[in-house]
Amino acid sequence: MDGAKKVVDAAASDNAAYHTMLTNPDMLSSYVNEFFGPSGPHPVEIAQDRLAAEVAANEARSAQARAEAPVPNQVVAQPQAQPQAQAPTQTPTQQFQRPQIDMPAPGVQNAAGGDDFWNTFSAISDKNPQAAWQLLSQATPDALRSKVLVSEA
Repeated sequence: MDGAKKVVDAAASDNAAYHTMLTNPDMLSSYVNEFFGPSGPHPVEIAQDRLAAEVAANEARSAQARAEAPVPNQVVAQPQAQPQAQAPTQTPTQQFQRPQIDMPAPGVQNAAGGDDFWNTFSAISDKNPQAAWQLLSQATPDALRSKVLVSEA
């Protein structure tokens, strides 16, 4: 019985401490700042930390590139040329050029593809709503999958 009383008293003191912390804005803000601060268990990355990490990563990449680059005064022995056909070299602008895609005109519907059934269904339901269900019953499973039907219970 004495052990149960100690457990209940400990729970009551914890509850009182939580109540005090949650109802006192100054105490709550200091707890949150410590919890998410740099020395807390869940520190939050701030903009300065992110910038420092990006600068360090950029410096590491540039140092690696400088280490791999040949020294200008260094003489590199040229291998003997062998009679092989060389592949045509591409300039970087040709190699990484963005593809040209025809953009559709605004407000123009494309009748080809899976929307053809729904365009026909929309036209029939506008003209004759009683007959629209007949067209809907003839729809393929792919046409039905292309639309999301939402119903509320």
